[in-house]
Amino acid sequence: MKKNFKLILLFISILFVTSIVSCGDEEDPDSAVSYSLTVTVDPAVGGSVFQTSETFISGTTATLTATANTNYTFSTWTGSLNSTSNPLELIMNEDKSLVAVFDLTDSDQDGITDDLDECPDTSEGTTVDEKGCEEEVAEVVATVWTGDVINFSKSDGADPALATNQDRINNQVWITRDNGEGGQIYNRVLENASDKETSPQGTAWSEGDLDDYASLTYVPFRTATGKPKDAVGKTYVVHLTEDNIYLSVKLTSWSGGKAGGFSYERSTE
Repeated sequence: MKKNFKLILLFISILFVTSIVSCGDEEDPDSAVSYSLTVTVDPAVGGSVFQTSETFISGTTATLTATANTNYTFSTWTGSLNSTSNPLELIMNEDKSLVAVFDLTDSDQDGITDDLDECPDTSEGTTVDEKGCEEEVAEVVATVWTGDVINFSKSDGADPALATNQDRINNQVWITRDNGEGGQIYNRVLENASDKETSPQGTAWSEGDLDDYASLTYVPFRTATGKPKDAVGKTYVVHLTEDNIYLSVKLTSWSGGKAGGFSYERSTE
């Protein structure tokens, strides 16, 4: 009987020890893995971020809400992940660091941000100054010369450097023609010799009537006339680009053989 009692006590002791060891092997809820969440704002004056905690148990969800300050809008999250969601939910399975990026607002899309814009309601496409207010653009008014017609001519071989061989239309444009090589008209004020592609500088030409000046397309002299000798008898509208003046020119002669002579009729102021 004694022996059986001792065996029972031994069995109970083994069960007790086993129970203690088993309980010690169970996971302690207070020892669960946790991760940190760090959030910053760029720029610091752009806004703020609300978060419920800075430390989260592994597998839990963190929710971040970005709130913009005046003149700013929330743009994006960068760092451990990139997202434009706001609020933002993320699973905490590691330490994470995020940056909430805010941009200055340009409500009327005029290129001037709201913090500097003194005229926040300008219409789309409006030209504005550095304060965001509509910029006054001076209207450029064209001058059309419809006065008396005069004749100008340069004789073959005449010196283009002499004033008598130049049509001094105004202070910006003196038309003459080279002798020999080149042989094209040019603007003595801006050029010392002719250039087939661009002369006369300060002018643009279009075949047509002066009444239609506003609807014509203007190009350099040689582009408009082709071979000048073939343009004799044709009327062109000439745009003096510096002063925004339009006048009528009709070629009346063009000497071949690089002689340098030519003549035309043109309207005056």
